[in-house]
Amino acid sequence: MQANPRRTDDPLMAQRAIILRLLRPDHGEGWPLDHLQLAMTEVMPAAVSDAIIRLEAGGVVYCLDEFVGASRCTRHLDSLGLITR
Repeated sequence: MQANPRRTDDPLMAQRAIILRLLRPDHGEGWPLDHLQLAMTEVMPAAVSDAIIRLEAGGVVYCLDEFVGASRCTRHLDSLGLITR
């Protein structure tokens, strides 16, 4: 199976895409990890995993079992309009 040529493996783009996905108002507080990985069609799967690890280490997201969500701090910054879509 050939990879989607439009998928990126850029670490910063992967992190940005994940944050924007987690902050979508139509999906509640977070995503099951496997659903998030499937939904990230614009990012290579390995880049999604690496980005989640980096975001969690920075306190930007939290991981609870197999669930990923934006941290309270990230949601607050979004409510202040500091995260643009």
